[in-house]
Amino acid sequence: MTQTVRSLTDEVLAKLGATSLTQITSTLPSALTSGVHLNKAETDDEEEAFYQLSLTHSTLLHHRVAQRLYKPKRVQDEESSVELPEEVEEGKKVILSTTSKEETMNLLRKLPAEWTVVQITSLEESEERFQTVGSPATTPGLYLSRCVCGPSPSVVMQTVASPKNMSVSSILQEMISIKSDIKSSFTGGSSGDSQHRMGDKKEALNFRMKSLVKSMEVAWLRHWCCLLVGSLHPKEEKVLEKVTSRILSAHKLTLTDSQKQRFKCIISCPMGELEGEVEERIRAGVAAVLGEGLSSSVVKDVCCSIKKAKDVLTPLRKATRNPLILVLDKSTVALPWEMMWVLRNQPITRMPSVRMLALLYEHHANLADSVLVQGVDVRKGFYLLDPEGNLPRTQERLKGLLEATRWPGITARLPSHQEFSSALVSNDVFLYAGHGSGSQYLPGEMVEKVMCRALVLLFGCSSVRLLPRGRIPDPWGVVMHYFIANCPCVVGMLWEVTDRSIDHLTTEMIMALQNSLKESTSALANAPSDVALLVAHSRDIPKHYVMASALCVYGLPLHLVHSDESAAD
Repeated sequence: MTQTVRSLTDEVLAKLGATSLTQITSTLPSALTSGVHLNKAETDDEEEAFYQLSLTHSTLLHHRVAQRLYKPKRVQDEESSVELPEEVEEGKKVILSTTSKEETMNLLRKLPAEWTVVQITSLEESEERFQTVGSPATTPGLYLSRCVCGPSPSVVMQTVASPKNMSVSSILQEMISIKSDIKSSFTGGSSGDSQHRMGDKKEALNFRMKSLVKSMEVAWLRHWCCLLVGSLHPKEEKVLEKVTSRILSAHKLTLTDSQKQRFKCIISCPMGELEGEVEERIRAGVAAVLGEGLSSSVVKDVCCSIKKAKDVLTPLRKATRNPLILVLDKSTVALPWEMMWVLRNQPITRMPSVRMLALLYEHHANLADSVLVQGVDVRKGFYLLDPEGNLPRTQERLKGLLEATRWPGITARLPSHQEFSSALVSNDVFLYAGHGSGSQYLPGEMVEKVMCRALVLLFGCSSVRLLPRGRIPDPWGVVMHYFIANCPCVVGMLWEVTDRSIDHLTTEMIMALQNSLKESTSALANAPSDVALLVAHSRDIPKHYVMASALCVYGLPLHLVHSDESAAD
């Protein structure tokens, strides 16, 4: 029987022109082959492990992009409003066909040196891969891949065990439960519920979300949460390098490049205000890097030196970092990573995969007039406000403000497909305020045919939510259609939000885009030009923590060009 199976396998491989199953999984990775790549990630070669893990992310999206990219030119020309230079198209094909660690590292090499990519991949057990939809979600172990981009890219790989504490062993299941309860606590409730009772429900949900975020950071990631932060700016990086060298020299310690990167992340990591928690996390991190026990003398001595360098390290821990791009897999994408203490008020965007990040960057970096190169000119905007005309309070709150921007727009009227698609192509900013993501007015399949230029702001419930599509495939949502359309950046909501919360947020964001909050006490007063940092500061606006947690950014790090700056050009 064994020989029969082997001969049949060889026959199938021969017909496919392959010599092994591994060759097939590398050539055409899919959700079904993720187990192969996870197994191959068990290696001391961090770059090889990162490459193998990258093949498990958003495989369905890669296939969809390839389908569009390899369409006959005559079909593409009919569907696309902009024809790309041939070298850009060929560059995209090269990225999609990446089949080795060397080629994957080359993708990082082409990205800006100030960017840090952190890929989070679940350590999924093989039996969990075929669970039925709706089965209880356990909290998995993780592979953290921290990638420094630019001419000299580097990768640090770290495994994180599944939480052993039973009270936090179901983080993913609790996230599902919280999202389910949002509607009844914020937008529903029985007619007999008093205002006081509804208020208690909301506060209970806020507390649960705060507890979940703390569990993610303290009980799940533990001291390795330090790997999730972006790089420091050059001047601060030099200070960190100097204090690191001084501490290591004082204790006659020689570390590998990978160990040194971990050490630097640990001692400069933004942490909570409780002194005891900070010291405990640093001690655990130092022990892990040095391969020593928590009570060893060398760990105690090094931690003492770190504590003595507090005056130098504290400003680094509080500094605003360079952009961080989170690449999350299907198990972790629904979680509010941006709310963790280590990532608070930092410029963070999400991307479905490293390949998609490289594809999007390749596209926009090679277009001289793209918003990545030129910046987002906030004078060139378009708005779509309550197209169905059934959100009178939203209209009341936003209409006057949007008209004051002097952007063209549509209020209380359904847009035609042409109006919607033209707005995405012809403007630097596209703002939607209404129900959902707006896909009911321009379906995702039609979005894909557009060559999207704009920074897209989708201020509606669950506008950037990614939902499972069965047991195995990657989750999918409207934001994936926008990426296929080469949209540089999408801002939206991960789950349901109240119209009052989102309208307040939209109001502040519009005013920040117009640079009209300089003298106010708003969280966006003197708003940064970095879009991801602007969104990070915006999380302080909603009254309820669970509403603030829904806000996130997908795409490339962009910067705004305010109207007064534009006028001076």
